[in-house]
Amino acid sequence: MSTVIETLDLTLFGCPLHYIKARDALRVMEVDQALLLIVNKGKAVDEVQTSLRKDGHVCSIEEEESVTTTIRVIKKND
Repeated sequence: MSTVIETLDLTLFGCPLHYIKARDALRVMEVDQALLLIVNKGKAVDEVQTSLRKDGHVCSIEEEESVTTTIRVIKKND
């Protein structure tokens, strides 16, 4: 499993800011390192995963709580 480098709480941000903040964090990471994103449940989960997958990264649900979801993103390109 990839080493988690950073955890970002994006619950205060909406589209497209949660994607932009995640993308910027991934830019300074090495390939195969992981980033955990905490987002609000619902539409935000789908939006951020779809955008990051289009960029070539691997996304999976790490944890689901009552109002938030944690997404593991593994960087797959530079």
